[in-house]
Amino acid sequence: MLFLPALLLLVPALCFAQWSTDPSVNNAINTGSGEQAIPKVATCTNSDTYIGFFSNESGNYNVRLQRLDAQGNPYWASGGILVSNHPQMTWLTDWDMTVDESGYAILAFQDIRNGGNNNVVAYRIAPDGSFAWGADGIALSNSTAFDAAPKVVVTGSGNAVFAWQADDVIIMQKVDAAGNLLWGAGGITLTTPDTYSWPQLMPVGTDDVILKYFHDTGPGYSPTRHVYAQRYDSDGDPVWASPAVISNAAGISAWTQIFPMVNDGSDGFYIAWHDDRDNNMDASVYVQHISSTGSILFQANGVEAATPYGRERMYPQLALPPGTTDIYVLWNEMDADQNNRGLYGQKLSSSGSRLWPTSGKVFIELSGTDVYPFALRHSPTDVVAFYEESAGAGYHIRAMRIDANGDFVWTPGTRLMCSVNSAKVHPVANHYDNNQWIASWEDDRSGNSDIYAQNIQLDGSLGPYAPQTGYIEGMVTLVGGSGDVTEVVVTAGDVSVYPDQTGFYSMEILHGTYDVTASLAGYYPDTVFSVGVTIGQTTPDIDLELNALPTGYIQGHVSLTGGYGDVTDVEVRAGSTMVHPDTDGNYTMEVWIGNYDVTASLATYTPDTVNNVEVLDGQTVTGIDFSLEWVSDIGYIEGMVELQGGGGDLTLVTVTADTVSVHPDATGYYLMEIAAGTYDVTAMLSGYLTQTQMAIEVDTGQVTTDVDFFLYLAPNTGYIEGYVSLYNGIGDVTLAEVRAGDQMDHPAQDGFYHLAVDAGTYTVIASHPYAVSDSISGVEVQAGNTTENIDINLMINRADLVSKAFDIAGNPLNNVAVEITGPEGTYTGTITSDSIIFVNIPYGPYQGWAWYESLEAVYAEDVVDSASHTLIFVIDITGLRDEPGAGQAGIRVFPNPSSGEMQIMLDGAEGSVGTLKIIDSRGTPVREFPNLMLQPGSNLIRWDGRNDSGHTVGAGLYFVVLRQGQETSVARIIRY
Repeated sequence: MLFLPALLLLVPALCFAQWSTDPSVNNAINTGSGEQAIPKVATCTNSDTYIGFFSNESGNYNVRLQRLDAQGNPYWASGGILVSNHPQMTWLTDWDMTVDESGYAILAFQDIRNGGNNNVVAYRIAPDGSFAWGADGIALSNSTAFDAAPKVVVTGSGNAVFAWQADDVIIMQKVDAAGNLLWGAGGITLTTPDTYSWPQLMPVGTDDVILKYFHDTGPGYSPTRHVYAQRYDSDGDPVWASPAVISNAAGISAWTQIFPMVNDGSDGFYIAWHDDRDNNMDASVYVQHISSTGSILFQANGVEAATPYGRERMYPQLALPPGTTDIYVLWNEMDADQNNRGLYGQKLSSSGSRLWPTSGKVFIELSGTDVYPFALRHSPTDVVAFYEESAGAGYHIRAMRIDANGDFVWTPGTRLMCSVNSAKVHPVANHYDNNQWIASWEDDRSGNSDIYAQNIQLDGSLGPYAPQTGYIEGMVTLVGGSGDVTEVVVTAGDVSVYPDQTGFYSMEILHGTYDVTASLAGYYPDTVFSVGVTIGQTTPDIDLELNALPTGYIQGHVSLTGGYGDVTDVEVRAGSTMVHPDTDGNYTMEVWIGNYDVTASLATYTPDTVNNVEVLDGQTVTGIDFSLEWVSDIGYIEGMVELQGGGGDLTLVTVTADTVSVHPDATGYYLMEIAAGTYDVTAMLSGYLTQTQMAIEVDTGQVTTDVDFFLYLAPNTGYIEGYVSLYNGIGDVTLAEVRAGDQMDHPAQDGFYHLAVDAGTYTVIASHPYAVSDSISGVEVQAGNTTENIDINLMINRADLVSKAFDIAGNPLNNVAVEITGPEGTYTGTITSDSIIFVNIPYGPYQGWAWYESLEAVYAEDVVDSASHTLIFVIDITGLRDEPGAGQAGIRVFPNPSSGEMQIMLDGAEGSVGTLKIIDSRGTPVREFPNLMLQPGSNLIRWDGRNDSGHTVGAGLYFVVLRQGQETSVARIIRY
């Protein structure tokens, strides 16, 4: 998971027009006050581009959006529009953005607008900046789980599909353009007894998606991670009989999360990653190919992109040029200690054969210059790689175009997109469009983190693209008929447009010569031939006139045999024309001249067709008659319901047979349509005794009559119902007890409870072993009625404390004795099976000691609350200690975990000279601060995440080791 510190910095606002031609300038997307973070780029079919990002302009991570045309001109004011200023946490996870065919931007992120829990929301922003799904978007989740890092794609049908992780499960939801949730209020949840994590989506087919996900077992910081994929249809049902196994070789770290994944052109996909499956400390890059039917097309667990061993290969990127099945992969090549880095690549055939040297194609040889690839994108014929390059105090952004042989296309081979020596964070790049690519990134050139962007053209140049297009315009006129001119399709080459209401049309098209055609159903098409288009010029007055096709008429009669159908519901069709008969079964339809197969149809009846009906200009074809036969096995049950006493509402009675239920009308009459068979029919109403009529027979096409019910008032009983919910933590709501009087109920999994009590006034009390009890007084209950919506929220204030011990390499230790003290006393025990659990303890601070074999005791402390239920002891089995004691400095690190700068606080009781080292999980020194003069009190050391060579270290587990005289202290830190 990606964590970002909240920084409050100020710079003046700045915004450029058109793409910069100077790599030292670039286009400022937002340089407003506060930190700007995590940009996303998405380009529309009309070549407009949206750039979304977080903006800490007011102390909160707001979400903002800017829209640019293909030339780099912003449509909206400097800084873009504010999408959301709902509260966020002070750190961020990843988020996502895409566009649909209508040019709307669709954003998916999470915030804490509903309280302390992260929940996923979605917005659809129109090209004019209006909010299609409302000012507050759509809430996709509202739970106590940690819902984070959503992904979104748009299917060929225009529906948006979202996926995200919620604690240990994955949730998917589909939303149509109008904002309707198509997969139910809660979406579709994918669960396992273990953990599903880090979903990614790819649209395929008309309305399907492919979901990539991880199946994790073991501890979260070091999982055994397998990778799977499944295809889901438009209803959210799995298509493949079983998920496709991308890799179950393990070796994928907790910090390896989002994989490059591209469509293979046939709705299968290529996917790449790096892992260390053989545990030799040398990661390697693998590529897998999955077909549209879920078949594994490469060898099991993927093809290794390059050999031999002895090198680290990480962070792969993929691209597939159109019209080819050869996949390109580019990665970071490093020596064993990761001090020297380069960029290597490979091209694989669709069957997994390496097409370049086995050791990979060298694009940038290993050196002390840090290079990091962040995108590989296709051009019309080859690929372009985007990467960061260390530049002393900062980084540059560069690109290089690579042809099918692995040779550079541009001269020189790489091009600068940004030459400013500044930090670059979270760079992204869009896909090829309109002869260019667009990259965006966070940039601290002005002293804080701002959002910048830059284009690069197919020829490697920067700046606005010189258009190669001109325009055709004219008027469309409809003569006769009742057609709508705005539905006329005007086509030239592969470009089509619609006229406005006056008939005027204008199209932008590449220069050349075209035949321009207008067409509309019911009219003769019209074409203007050999229309020339000049670059930057408009070819006017290309007018088109469409004459209505002549029409005639078809008349006839429709009759129904058997059943209970209504003849006015019959559909009579000829071509695209449809009419309904009148109550006598007669119909007349006007159609264009021609030959038709005329069909009459109605549900539960056999359709009837008359073939080859010829319609002539102005004439009527009569006698086109139809007789539809009843074929359904449907029958009916009817009857009356009466209430004996009380004030019940007849229309609320539920009459049920099998899975079919209906309600009577105000007179008590009901009619039920159901398949032929024998049924027990039941009538029920709250406050009344339920009644059942047994063995009621239903015959095909017949009505079983007089199935009547007389419901008598129940004794002096009423009902209380509502929901119990838990907040401020995670708990099992079914453990709660809800009491009213002497009645008690445990809620269901969704929190719903139902109590049957005598009529009266009650105090409803809800309690939970891990929460603060709460109650609602003055709840009135009337006999035979239900008092609804008595909902109670319980605040979690207890948890199960899980204590674990690890050595400095991150391996779990057992047979470790612990003694832990908290608000309610002291807990003792021994860690076995990798942990010890102390159940039902209150939130608050906990501290304690751990003893392992003959080593000295190790100290640890933490706060148990809604965010943390663990206490971890790190034991150096070589003798290093972790506890603060006499003559020893304590170590505190914050923020921890972090992906940015960390502050290391050393608390010394007396001044002395010490050495501070940061080592990785293998014990290799990363950074050393020698000859520290520690003053009494607090001493602050800042670490920017770089090693002694100035290179940024990777994500993982590290240790801060302070040696002061004969004393040694250790603290564990995590970098993301």
